[in-house]
Amino acid sequence: MADPDAFADWLDAYARAQDGGDVALLKSLFSADAKFFQTPFNKPIEGAGQISEAFAEIWARIVDTSFKIDRIGDGWAHWTAGGKIEALDEPHRTSGILKAELNAQGQCETLTFWTETLSVRESDMLSQRDA
Repeated sequence: MADPDAFADWLDAYARAQDGGDVALLKSLFSADAKFFQTPFNKPIEGAGQISEAFAEIWARIVDTSFKIDRIGDGWAHWTAGGKIEALDEPHRTSGILKAELNAQGQCETLTFWTETLSVRESDMLSQRDA
């Protein structure tokens, strides 16, 4: 992994990309052969172009977004995101932990998410299931 300052810089740029839905900035944060694991158990999305396209698809569905991220260790961060699912006109909340492994140039080679997502409709379904 690159030095801790490189991770802080990467995290800062990642937050700006998330806040602004900046696909070009996000793509620049990954190496050409980077791997993104949406969960540790899924097959990775490979390559900076494919990774940035995956994020763009998510960003296209959510409006009125908010994003916050805090470093919790070397290469580790906790993030929260909110917004509204435009097609359903309902709030959407996501919280998670990420692990980023950077190369010597400060680009991410491997990004892994552990995520909890809950929309209003999902919370209603969960409460009914437990009743």
